[in-house]
Amino acid sequence: MPEEDYNEMKNRWEPVNEELLARFTNFVVTEKIVGKIRAHQYADSLRFFGNVYLAQYEKGSLLDGLASFPMFVGNWFIRKAMWADAKAVRENVQAFCLFIRVFEGWGEIGKAEFDNLNEILERNLEMWCSRVDCYNNPELDVEDLFDEFGQWKDEMIRVNSEPKEPRIIPGTGRLALDLLLSAKVAKFCGIKPPELVKMANQEEWEGSVHSWFSNWRCEEAFGMKGTKEKVILVSNERTRYSVLIRIPGKDAKALLIAVHSGIMRSLDRFAVPRPARVELTICTLSGPARSLTSFQNQLMYHLDNLVDRRDFKFLEDLEVPLNSTLTKMNGEYESPDRIFPKLCEVAPPFVSEASSDVIVPFLN
Repeated sequence: MPEEDYNEMKNRWEPVNEELLARFTNFVVTEKIVGKIRAHQYADSLRFFGNVYLAQYEKGSLLDGLASFPMFVGNWFIRKAMWADAKAVRENVQAFCLFIRVFEGWGEIGKAEFDNLNEILERNLEMWCSRVDCYNNPELDVEDLFDEFGQWKDEMIRVNSEPKEPRIIPGTGRLALDLLLSAKVAKFCGIKPPELVKMANQEEWEGSVHSWFSNWRCEEAFGMKGTKEKVILVSNERTRYSVLIRIPGKDAKALLIAVHSGIMRSLDRFAVPRPARVELTICTLSGPARSLTSFQNQLMYHLDNLVDRRDFKFLEDLEVPLNSTLTKMNGEYESPDRIFPKLCEVAPPFVSEASSDVIVPFLN
């Protein structure tokens, strides 16, 4: 559609849509169906559908374009909206479902159309969420998700959306990690000498004796509201891949357990082969890490914005946007969630040897 036609369409129907959204928002808030914040979030989702998608591809208002919503949320939104993920897809569907329920109750949407739309949404929602998960998956080539006619390969998407089982290999493996703690983390966890070793110089951290997987740095991220617990950002020095862990306070063992769980979660996410039993040995160090400190500071800023928006249910939900952040590695920009699995394949983690005489042993 030519730009002038789109603008003409948008100018014609935007006031109509705003009037519909005002009626909708006032009703659901007044009737205490949802709170003000949620009502305005729903209105924003519907506004994007009506004022952007419908104005560009259809003719009419939100009420005129109801039948186009499945194509919007299950296809166009996934490919065009930078913020599209499974949570955003579900929220769009929730907003639309409430919208048509309200207007059906007012008699402005027919019962047959209302029932048909609900049936379509209920039948397809999980597939749409699988589509967006695969579309956002850096391990999958986007072109492989579509056939020669540009249609989604939903059967292939179903296979790739199935939960991945950990790739277990025979025997017992051993991970040797140098866990660099910031001063805040060391103090919060109550780790004191001889467990905490002051680095004499930077080579103890960046020396060539280390496996790429060995070095991780812990920095305090934020406190859990209403508790004394802290969330710690744990980043790999070589790949910049990060996990988030939650610890209660002065409990060194809790830190080690949480680090172990976070590392295993990262290996499972990318289906990295690992033994059923892993012996984890950690040398806890204190000191600066030029290559990671500034990068973690950048992640902290990003993390603060994510937390303020509350677009997460579990800590693991925050790891995905963190690890998709581009970082400069070897002169090129790449995301940690691409670098990490590549290196795991080239140099598997379970060949490391301990690199220090001061080891805190821990068995899972």
